[in-house]
Amino acid sequence: MSAESTGSAILDQYRSISNKLKRRFLRKPNVTEACESFTVLGQHCEKEELPTYAGLCWIAAAQCEGSLANIPGETACLRRSAQQFLASEIKSVSLGCPTPSNENLSAALSCYAHATTRYPENSQILAVNIHLEIVEALKKLKYTDKVEMYLKNAVKLSDNSLEMHLYCLENLGGFYISCGDYVSALDIFTELANLIESTPSNAARRDILLMCEINRVLMLLILRPVPQSLSVDLTRILEKYTWNQKIDKSLSQLGMSDAFFLLLQSLVLTCQANDVTCTAHLENELWQFLNAQQKDLLRVLLQIYK
Repeated sequence: MSAESTGSAILDQYRSISNKLKRRFLRKPNVTEACESFTVLGQHCEKEELPTYAGLCWIAAAQCEGSLANIPGETACLRRSAQQFLASEIKSVSLGCPTPSNENLSAALSCYAHATTRYPENSQILAVNIHLEIVEALKKLKYTDKVEMYLKNAVKLSDNSLEMHLYCLENLGGFYISCGDYVSALDIFTELANLIESTPSNAARRDILLMCEINRVLMLLILRPVPQSLSVDLTRILEKYTWNQKIDKSLSQLGMSDAFFLLLQSLVLTCQANDVTCTAHLENELWQFLNAQQKDLLRVLLQIYK
């Protein structure tokens, strides 16, 4: 069966279910039955890899759930509808045939927005997850112009959950790095580090704090700010690698090795002295200690000093 005939059959079923919801004389429509029918049809569309049709079915199911005052069911259907519209948009873009005016993306964002309004006020983490879901989809679609807005909203909404808040801040800082906005990224990673330092320590937070330390060192070397313009916190970061003869105790507690400290110190001193003779060697030695984001920062840094 062709995609057109399959789509036509699905639309016929959709209309048939919708017609059952119309009021008849002295007969009340069976909304529960219609909701179940839209759900089954939506699942069938997903199985047949027809995400746009699935999205329409899940919207109809959400409307039925709303009529039945089943808020969790309504939000779940709205979210599933959004996911299907996004899947359709991603598929179209990957095939080089994006929809006119990105209509599937618009439909997805509309469903997500409606879902967030239906969550109770004490369920902000669910709203945060929706924003992060949107961010991942926008990145896949390479529509980065709205990513910052959704990440900032996620940071704001996660304010009452420390672990989620840290995760959102880390994502926002990483986004700024990917855009080459190192000033904003430096601010975010400094905020992240200050927040962690004011909370009880654990292994996960120490890992994040070490990541913030390395990121900030690399970004400071990239930005080359005037010393007088640096905050006390940022000045202290560079001083660790400029004046200390051995690794700082606080860095050891974060899990930084002596070897890594000496390499970072060599990098800082090399950049401050504008000495490019050993940068290639330092790049090779540092590589094993850096994550993917930090490797990108190091590439940018070394390009500046070439």
